Amino acid sequence: MAVETKIGPEAEKIFEIKDLGLFFKNILKLGIIAAAILALAYLIWGAIDWLMSEGDQEKLKSARNKITHALAGLAIMALVWLLWTLALHFLGLGEVTPGSGVKFNLGDEE
Repeated sequence: MAVETKIGPEAEKIFEIKDLGLFFKNILKLGIIAAAILALAYLIWGAIDWLMSEGDQEKLKSARNKITHALAGLAIMALVWLLWTLALHFLGLGEVTPGSGVKFNLGDEE
């Protein structure tokens, strides 16, 4: 049994990016998921600190700041996603549709 290898333009490239829109969609999705997990963890950490403050005003203030920063991070993530979607729509660079993700209109399609 012989193993054939293709060399040349017909060879399949492992790291070839075939769809730029899919690449950016996956990067954006991965970033938002990672940021949401981190913000949720920070929110839980702040809540635990709040419960463990035992009336100490300094610990309570620190816990309140953690919770505030976690919620601000979630709001910033939502704003980034909104701005990304609006930029694609109004600049005519692409569309964001439910189910199919981001589709870029770069003019190179025939």
